[in-house]
Amino acid sequence: MKFVARGRSAFVVTAYVFVGACRGTAPASAVGDAPEREVREYVQLVVALGARDPDSLDYTYAPREWMADNASNPPALPEIRARALASADRLDHVASAAPDAERWRHLIGQLRAVAARAELLLGRRLRFAEESRALFGVTAPRPDEAMVASTQAALARLLPGSGPLVERYEAFERRHVVPPDRVRAVFERALAGCRERTLNHLSLPPGEQVEVAYTRDSPWNGYSRYKGGYHSTVEVNLDFGLTVDDALALACHEGYPGHHAHNSLVESRLVATRHFMEFTVQPLFSEQMLVAEGLADRAIDLAFPSDDRAGFERDVLYPAAGLDARDAARVVQIERLVVRLRPAVADVARQYLDGDLEFVRAGTALRERALIPQPDGLLKFLNEFRSYAVTYTYGPEGLGTEIGAAPDDPRAAWRRYEEIAVPPWHLPVR
Repeated sequence: MKFVARGRSAFVVTAYVFVGACRGTAPASAVGDAPEREVREYVQLVVALGARDPDSLDYTYAPREWMADNASNPPALPEIRARALASADRLDHVASAAPDAERWRHLIGQLRAVAARAELLLGRRLRFAEESRALFGVTAPRPDEAMVASTQAALARLLPGSGPLVERYEAFERRHVVPPDRVRAVFERALAGCRERTLNHLSLPPGEQVEVAYTRDSPWNGYSRYKGGYHSTVEVNLDFGLTVDDALALACHEGYPGHHAHNSLVESRLVATRHFMEFTVQPLFSEQMLVAEGLADRAIDLAFPSDDRAGFERDVLYPAAGLDARDAARVVQIERLVVRLRPAVADVARQYLDGDLEFVRAGTALRERALIPQPDGLLKFLNEFRSYAVTYTYGPEGLGTEIGAAPDDPRAAWRRYEEIAVPPWHLPVR
């Protein structure tokens, strides 16, 4: 999923008794299949949480017999929270003595995130930093104000006209918005280009497929719904005015090598091959999602490093859009700079959600610091999804350093992508 803020029945829990075991030193007989049983508990709790709150579930393709009661007759939120914490504690008791210890540590974090999300849905409110740590395992640092200022200065040199920087940026972008009747053609050519470049570096499972649907009335400008079996539906929101560069970024983010490619690799290598069934569900508010969004946001510069991005847009996408391509290279320069202002977005989100800035002043701060011309949509997004903002602002920053935003050695960058994507408990953004 991608948000672009521009102008635009109860399951009966089995009791596990570990006699005489201390944390981290459980005897082998106590370990047995206990962690695997917790996988089923986790899957059912994620499905139940999604039934109570659809925003909390990104996707599931878990076995029907695991989901049925929890989807149609889910336990109440207090029970979901209690069971998730109990499961995490049981796993914590045996994880270090069990095979695949990293896997179980990852699952403990996922369970605690499920519990934290249930608690928030019950009405508890945390400060932004506490909430992002509880859900995503990170606290975004304060922005480097010198970097923000130097980025804005660089943008001032590139953007034509005079007056407030955000107004110049908005006017420049309007010249590159794809006409509504050309959006389908532009997006589908962008998706094909992203796929071609991804397949040059990644071996995706045979039969993987993306369908594209065009929608309206969504808080996202795009959403990749993974269905299992290496199939995704990418929804493109026609209410957003996509520029040519937006279309390419969205295709890479939602498709290749973003969410669809990532989810297909996880299913192929962890679920189908190793039977790690916990990956048949994806809770939206979790460390796993932080990595997923971070990788997806870096997807465009992985697939189109250096000058490749501007060249593809100039030669393929601008003609498809029927737009003048003379400023294609400048557009990419500007968008790469604007991305560097995301830490300022996270900072305004923190102040807004902590009550230090009300709606109007937060909007002004987003316009002036992050160059978001029409910030109301982002603020409404924050009202609903709150600290999820760190997945778009902090996650990509950490993963960009790990992968390389415009790598001199593309093969090394793609290898690092795979190491982070599968298994997804390699969390460099802490």
